[in-house]
Amino acid sequence: MSIQAVILAGGEGKRIHPLGVNKPKAMFELLGKPLIQLVVENLAEAGITDLIIITGPNQEQIQAHFGDGGNFGVKIQYAYQAEPLGQANAVQQAEGLVRTHFFVLNANDVFEPRLLQEVMNRAQAGGANLALVGRKVSEPWRFGVMRFDSSGRLVGVIEKPPRGQEPSDVAVVGVYYFSPDIFQCIRDTPQGQTDDQFERAYQLLIDRGQAVHVEYEGLFESYKFPWNLLTINDLLLKQKIQGRQISPTAKISELAVIGDNVVIEDNVRVFEHAVIRGPAYIGAGSVIGNGSMVWGGCSFGPGCVVGFGSEIKHSIFGRNVWTHRNYVGDSIISDNCSFGAGTITANFRFDEQPIGVNVGEQRLSTGTDKFGVIMAEGCRTGCNSVLGPGIKVGPNSIVGPGVTLLHDLPPNKVALPSQ
Repeated sequence: MSIQAVILAGGEGKRIHPLGVNKPKAMFELLGKPLIQLVVENLAEAGITDLIIITGPNQEQIQAHFGDGGNFGVKIQYAYQAEPLGQANAVQQAEGLVRTHFFVLNANDVFEPRLLQEVMNRAQAGGANLALVGRKVSEPWRFGVMRFDSSGRLVGVIEKPPRGQEPSDVAVVGVYYFSPDIFQCIRDTPQGQTDDQFERAYQLLIDRGQAVHVEYEGLFESYKFPWNLLTINDLLLKQKIQGRQISPTAKISELAVIGDNVVIEDNVRVFEHAVIRGPAYIGAGSVIGNGSMVWGGCSFGPGCVVGFGSEIKHSIFGRNVWTHRNYVGDSIISDNCSFGAGTITANFRFDEQPIGVNVGEQRLSTGTDKFGVIMAEGCRTGCNSVLGPGIKVGPNSIVGPGVTLLHDLPPNKVALPSQ
């Protein structure tokens, strides 16, 4: 049976602010590739090459990157979700392009390709019109949780049940397999006041006894908040980088130290006494300067410069990020940012409590006691500035020399030292 896939890429990305201001959420790059490209590659590896990408406003970058998909070994068509009216509405936009059973996936989820084959095998063996993927979790009250009858048959999904009242510890993972019947189910399900139309629509297929579930224990991570990127990066580094992979065009000093599980792309230069401890990915044309150190799991986009004496630990750099005598730890730095000499990103609290980050009107815990800065595109820092843990810097903003920044800086603003 020929299978299609619908990739949902039209979300607004409010929870990842400020990273999604100038770049679609799905186009954030890790290991030299946008997240959505990793999803496309997983589908192609599973033999699913007929794809539909749902985009939204200001997401032309996605279509510009993929075109018709020919360069990626797939065929891609596009549908457009004009307003953010939820997951069910996004899926509906693909109805005119879907001809057969199909997957629905989020553009920014990371998983193993074998998951897709396992779902297809299970669904086709059971003649199902719906297959849900479940994963055992330690805090099921935070998720949609599967409910089973006494025989182990899937009979429903309870969204974020009260703690202690969960019907199981198996949470729904965002990989779905449908027949085209789901479109009529969506039409039969009113939108309502809560954002659960999608779940209520596929419950109709469960009620008809047409659903199966697949329990999955492999790699899976969703990019919902900025700090999820560090976890995703760790997983990808572990999964995709084995041994040293050094381009023949890279120039590496004999006095540099390159550890195991390191990728160094074309035209990278690594100078004397620099240290790169794996796992690490160094993008094309980057420079790792004298006496600098890269360690703890780093991913750099192309054109980055780690200047003399800098230490970069467990961080993600976009394209063309420049540092000079800096410490950057557990941080996410987007494209075209530069750090003045002596800038430090603090990543640890005196009380050793988990780092919090402002998300909309809420203060959310990152769940870790080591987390640095979230910096959007085009930012600069002056010499000897300090950025506190969990601070967000909006695009095209400047942290002046000598400033200790302990609050978020909105887009296009300048923080100057007090006079």
